[in-house]
Amino acid sequence: MTKTNAEEIAAEEKNKNARDERKKKWNATQWMCFAIVLIPLAAYVIFNGFPILISFVSMFTDMRKNNLSTMHWNNFENFIGYTDAYGEFHHGVFNDPRFWKSWGVTLWLACAQIVSLSIALMIAYLLEQKIKGAKVFQVLFFIPYICSSIAVSVMWSWIFAYKNGILNAILHTNINWLNNVDNPHTLTWAVFVTILWTAPCYGIVMYKAALKNVNPALYEAASIDGANGFQKFWYITFPGIKSVTYFLILAGITAGLTVFDQVTVLAPVQWTQVAGPEDAGLTVMYYIYLQGVESSEMEYAAVMSWMLFVVMFAFSFVFIKLRDKAEEANR
Repeated sequence: MTKTNAEEIAAEEKNKNARDERKKKWNATQWMCFAIVLIPLAAYVIFNGFPILISFVSMFTDMRKNNLSTMHWNNFENFIGYTDAYGEFHHGVFNDPRFWKSWGVTLWLACAQIVSLSIALMIAYLLEQKIKGAKVFQVLFFIPYICSSIAVSVMWSWIFAYKNGILNAILHTNINWLNNVDNPHTLTWAVFVTILWTAPCYGIVMYKAALKNVNPALYEAASIDGANGFQKFWYITFPGIKSVTYFLILAGITAGLTVFDQVTVLAPVQWTQVAGPEDAGLTVMYYIYLQGVESSEMEYAAVMSWMLFVVMFAFSFVFIKLRDKAEEANR
């Protein structure tokens, strides 16, 4: 009996030592994981978190030439404006006509992303029909997406050029597409076309992958029932790619609200204008850049940046809620 008790005590002691050893190893592994995560986390806080905090605080302050040491409370002047000692009124963001003009241009250019989805779906559907050279066309259609947006914009600036421009040569016209004082909207359309040339590329790949996941047996059953091509697309294809469509709409609108590269290249910069005639190429992102970098009004640019963030967040939140509600209704 005594021998048995001794064996049990020895076994228990052995198990305890094993548990302690595993605990030490687990703690070492845990600390190693924390150390690995801490490095990128610290980099994020330094290079992202701190600037985000500064931009939020600067909305309610005034400073000189982006000097943080000169920050002082300005009683919401960046939002509603103020009148200086000489009686001159200075606009705030809420009553700045250029800011609201930039929103009009931005929303119009965001429509290019929606139009591009229709083009992407049409091209992907045609490529899925086993046409000759489909793989070659798929590669060609994707090339604009992997090109730099600056390079693409420069290419289109040559096409829309006033002198020796390709478009004027083809149409036998002499129109200043990018700086037309008589019709400033030609610049907006030029940016619209530039976006439309690259925007469908990603959607084509996504839609083509989604179309492959649609069950072919459904098409066969629909053919037996006498369904035509449009009925097959509307009742079989479109429901099968609906989740991809939701994603592309959300990603497209987000990209449309942050248009910057195209307008910086296409919009002519002169002494009297920086975004084309009558600010036809002034987007929200471009206006934020002009105020924050060119004019050193970081606090003013911060207000516009946070307003843009709120709009994008609100749109994404509402869109996701409506998507979830629609998917639940179809179950």
